[in-house]
Amino acid sequence: MHKLKSATSLLLPRRVLLTRPCAKSSELAQWLSVKGIFSVSHPLVEAHSLENITNLLSICDADFVIAISENAVRFSRHKIKAWPQNCHYLAVGGATQTQFKALGITADIPNYPTSEGLLKLPCLSQVKDKNVTIIRGHGGREFLGETLTQRGANVSYLEVYDRKLVEMNVQDCERQWQQHQINTIVVTSGEILQHIYTNVGENSLSWLRGLWLVVPSDRIAIMAKKLGANNVSISHGADNESILKILLN
Repeated sequence: MHKLKSATSLLLPRRVLLTRPCAKSSELAQWLSVKGIFSVSHPLVEAHSLENITNLLSICDADFVIAISENAVRFSRHKIKAWPQNCHYLAVGGATQTQFKALGITADIPNYPTSEGLLKLPCLSQVKDKNVTIIRGHGGREFLGETLTQRGANVSYLEVYDRKLVEMNVQDCERQWQQHQINTIVVTSGEILQHIYTNVGENSLSWLRGLWLVVPSDRIAIMAKKLGANNVSISHGADNESILKILLN
């Protein structure tokens, strides 16, 4: 899916709402400020470490270890005492790869930072009887694991964090966003997107659907169009560098 932007949206100075977790929103806000772009941070999801980790030992026998987010590595680094040496590490994207690198681990990444991108890697095409450990948050997408299972892999999940949506005071949010003349929203997950559309009042839906929406993947872009979003761009990555590149276009 390609960019879908109205001619009017291209003419307006960017005034950006950042909805991703606090640390990432703050970093992106600083970069935007340097570029002279106005932004407001309103994190709508936060990640928290899980204390009780099941399947922790599954990583010991893994042929492949796949981390599907930065948080997957960040929240597991103090849980896993010894990372296996003789396995193939994969990261969903560059930011996750960097987290692995900080641990002295080299991880391969796909061309497109999604589960679909990972599944196109040649190393995952023949995984019959291979042990695959997927490090993720609680209740993550099943698509990657299910597809690898269909290919004959023995898939284990290592869930190391939980995501919690931040409650929205709908009237305050709508008033503040419109007072700030927001015309662009950065949304980095399907659950954040659904959270916004579920909670915004009926009277503000037409305003919301007219904003320029920046999302990280085709899958979330399709969700946005189904919810009625008119102007959608895909950054092809949830990292701040990819998002900034789109916002500066």
